[in-house]
Amino acid sequence: MVRTRQTMIVPSLLLFVMHCVVSCTSSGSPLLVRAALEPNTACASADEVEAGGAPRVCIDDGCLVGTLRDGMAGDQFEAFLGIPFAQPPVGELRFADPLPNGPWYEQLYNASYERDMCLQRNDLLPNPPVTGSEDCLYLNVYRPKECDDRTNLPVIVYIHGGGFFSGTASSLIVGPEYILDTKRAILVTVQYRLGVLGFLSTGDTAAPGNFGLKDQTLALRWVKRNIRRFGGNEQLITIVGQSAGATSVHMHMISPLSRGLFERAIMMSGNSLVPWNIPTKDPLALARSTAMVVDVMGADRLSGKQLVAALRDIPGEKLVGNVHKLKLWSVDPLTLFRPVVEPKDSPNPFLTEEPKVSWRNGNYQQVPYLAGFVPNEGAIRALSIFKDATLFGELQRNFSTILPILLEQPPSKALTEKMRTRFLNDTTDDEPVRQDNLQGFVDLYSEAAFIYPVQLGVRQYITAADTDRAPASVYKLSYKGRYSYSAIYAGGDTSDYGVVHCDDLNYLFRQPAIFPDYPAGAPELKMVDTFVNFFIDFAINGRATPLAPVRECRNENQVYQSLDCDVQEFVRVGDDVQVKVLNARNEEMFAFWKDFY
Repeated sequence: MVRTRQTMIVPSLLLFVMHCVVSCTSSGSPLLVRAALEPNTACASADEVEAGGAPRVCIDDGCLVGTLRDGMAGDQFEAFLGIPFAQPPVGELRFADPLPNGPWYEQLYNASYERDMCLQRNDLLPNPPVTGSEDCLYLNVYRPKECDDRTNLPVIVYIHGGGFFSGTASSLIVGPEYILDTKRAILVTVQYRLGVLGFLSTGDTAAPGNFGLKDQTLALRWVKRNIRRFGGNEQLITIVGQSAGATSVHMHMISPLSRGLFERAIMMSGNSLVPWNIPTKDPLALARSTAMVVDVMGADRLSGKQLVAALRDIPGEKLVGNVHKLKLWSVDPLTLFRPVVEPKDSPNPFLTEEPKVSWRNGNYQQVPYLAGFVPNEGAIRALSIFKDATLFGELQRNFSTILPILLEQPPSKALTEKMRTRFLNDTTDDEPVRQDNLQGFVDLYSEAAFIYPVQLGVRQYITAADTDRAPASVYKLSYKGRYSYSAIYAGGDTSDYGVVHCDDLNYLFRQPAIFPDYPAGAPELKMVDTFVNFFIDFAINGRATPLAPVRECRNENQVYQSLDCDVQEFVRVGDDVQVKVLNARNEEMFAFWKDFY
């Protein structure tokens, strides 16, 4: 492979920066600024600001004072940070549905600084610490300076990824500058409970589960109710997510709780059909195992209600910091705590049947949606295994046991043999995987965990949905820039491993905690301009802008045996961005994976 130099923050420094995202953003002014405001005070216009030029917006709960941020193009935009949309999920609200935050009528809310990300342990990083806070249900709103309550801009709500166990809405990772520089949209970024705190379930009403997804729904309700005061159009909300965020977006299309809260959906590298979103079959058993690793006595005999009571007494840091002991191999399965099908007597269910059943049967909200993926999605796991001699040796010696864990499939001889034949150049029983099989293993994981389920979702949608009213579109981002997440997955190795999972985020958000800014005139900035406006155009029009001749995904009262939809592929040609058409009818891939799904 061609070796290239990349300037970026390698894992050890990334850990420091992520710690700073947690600890440093909590400093600053007191939570509330005293003011003599009466309930229902008229909202100040965009140019009526507090001393020092700070922007102010009033909503039904009270008035917020934000801050001005510098864009990348020279203009400033307004940021309202750390807005509470729910009560802190602590005490009796741990392992409970979120409750709306109360008003602050007699005070100005200080929305000039970010709040903590949700408590988490990111197993994808080396020696990960437990970082964040349980008091984390906040969102950020960014708008152009020219906005007021009459502007009526489209609204993009971004749900971060991280496998449901990590991630943040911080502008150090999800920088709003590229989107705000266009002055064409308002951006909202949302935090939600993660891991054991967001997705533990007892399988009964004691802890029905899906709390992280319900947090997102409550945030969407907040946006629907309040975004017009920021200059947004509450009838033109697009939810966007990447990886587990994309899975979340797909789940909101399915969930009855989220009906009517958005009009468009964009899924980057994921959907609800991915194997790491298969609902936990026995959540009570997992809850008991969780209690055991944090030293709850007699956990194997406790009822759901007793388990919840006991786990509420465990410090959050201890709880989050010990559940990795339940992993089957290395850090796998990556997503240990995940969505569940809630019990029939759950009072407020987010998910009432398996997502694959809902999607196959058309039990979802039909809205225009855009699905995307990158070529080497599977590098997120393959690189860390192949670059670790111990892990690779274990995989080589125990291939038939470890591969099913990675793919979340039942062990079978047929599985391992077919995988070896298709992806690993007919390796032998004695040496089922070799170091020169890296790209094949990346392809294997890419198709299994991302590309096949993403395209399967589109195929099933166009056979059931009204695609004239709610079309589906697909993109593939193959543009190779100077920065790549592969250096993180490969432990600092900056060799060229292609376009990997999360690399498309480089062209949607500024990420100062991970990568340096592109220098002025950098060719990557053309990709930024193309990609950002591609998303905003979709948010406005409900269809992907045809940057190259494509056929739409259409349903003409027949069930297609192949995906009747061409993919717009973004590629780099010299210093320019080129969009070409990729034939999406990969029947070989569909024929192979249907036996395993």
